[in-house]
Amino acid sequence: MKKFFLLALFLLLASGCTNSDEKGEQNFSSLTTTSIIESTLSSTSTITPVSTTTTFAPTTLAPTTTTTPLVECSEDGHGPPEYAEPLSAHQIWIGQLEDAKISDSKLLIEQASVADGLMIGDTIHIWWVAAEDHVIHHGTLEEDVFTDHGPITVDGEVFSGMVDPDAVLIDESTIGLIVLDGFLRQGPPGPICYLTSNDGQNFSSQYALLDMEDRFDPSVVIIEETWWLAVGILSEENPSSELFRKEPGGIFELIETVTGGVPDLSYEDGMFRLLTCSLDGMRHQISSDGILWEQLENIRTPGCDPSTVTGSDYFLFKMQEGTLPPLD
Repeated sequence: MKKFFLLALFLLLASGCTNSDEKGEQNFSSLTTTSIIESTLSSTSTITPVSTTTTFAPTTLAPTTTTTPLVECSEDGHGPPEYAEPLSAHQIWIGQLEDAKISDSKLLIEQASVADGLMIGDTIHIWWVAAEDHVIHHGTLEEDVFTDHGPITVDGEVFSGMVDPDAVLIDESTIGLIVLDGFLRQGPPGPICYLTSNDGQNFSSQYALLDMEDRFDPSVVIIEETWWLAVGILSEENPSSELFRKEPGGIFELIETVTGGVPDLSYEDGMFRLLTCSLDGMRHQISSDGILWEQLENIRTPGCDPSTVTGSDYFLFKMQEGTLPPLD
C-alpha cells in the first residue's frame, strides 16, 4: 500500500507541472525516430544490443574520489519484479531544451517513468523505472534507434525497490547511478544509494550518500572532486528541494533549499542549472556558485520530472499518456 500511495503522490507532483494554458497540435508524422518499447521483460527490437563490455570515452566531468561513509545501502525494502499499474500511463519524451521551451520533442518510451541519461561517445544511455516490472531499465539511443536492454542487475540480482535513477560519469570507464533505495520497506524509503558499473547494465552497490527520511529524486553533479547532490522533499502543497555539497574527505552538508520538487541538477560552462517541478510549472534557476540562485522564466511543458542528458543538449521529461507534447 505504501508504494502505491507514494507513487500516487509522485503523479500529483508531475501533474502539478502541467501548464493548462499550453494547447496545440504536434505533427506526429515528423516523429520518424520514435521507438516504442512493448511491455515485455526484454526488448522486441531487432536492433543488435550494444555490447556490455564497451569502454566509454571520457566526458568533461573530472574523475573524483570519495571517502567511505558510515551508512550502507538498504538491505531491505526490496522485492521481486512486479507490474506497477500507476506507472502504466507514464511516458518518457526526449527533446532539446532551448531557453524557456522544449523543441523537437518525441515520444521515446511508453509505460516508463523518472528517466535520466548520459551521452557517451555518440550514444545516449538512458535509465528509467519500467511499469512492467517496477525495476530500473537501461536503454540506448543511437542513430535515432532506441533499444531497451532490459532490467539492470545490482550485485548480480534483478529486484524491485530501487527507483529515481540519476546517472553520472565517474571516470572514462565507470558509470555512477544514484537511486532511492529501500522503496518497498515498511516506513519511509531510503537511503539515497550510490551504484557503479562499467557497462551501464550490471551494477555494484557502494554506499549511501544521504540517509534522511522523505528525500526523493536525487540528482548529482561532480566538479573536480566536489559532489553536489539535489534531492526533492515530497509535498502535495509546497514541493521543495534541498541542495547538498560534499568536499573531498567530507560529508554532505545542506547549503540551500529551493521551491519545487523532483530536481534536476546540471553543470555546464561554469554555471549550475536547477530544474524543479512546482504547482506553477517547471521552475528554472541558475547559479555560478551553487549557493545563490537566479530564477529564470518557467519552462513551458505539460509534463515534468526533468532530466538533462549529461554531455549533450538533449532533455528527457515525463508526460501522462494522452497529453499533448509541448509546442515548439
